[in-house]
Amino acid sequence: MKNLGLTAKEVRALVVAGLLETVCIAGGVAGYLATDRMIWIAIGVLAGVGVSLPAVITLVKARKERDRASR
Repeated sequence: MKNLGLTAKEVRALVVAGLLETVCIAGGVAGYLATDRMIWIAIGVLAGVGVSLPAVITLVKARKERDRASR
């Protein structure tokens, strides 16, 4: 698997963010199944994005900084 120049720490952070996002979405689905209201799925998706988006932003900033340092 090609890691696109990511460090082990960055890969680990993305994997953890993905797992937490999955947990949030699963919680939203569980809430939907318990109450039959679609809002729970939306809440799960938004919570998941709230977990994974900061990890992606941090990754992009680190890569830009690394790119500037190599010039």
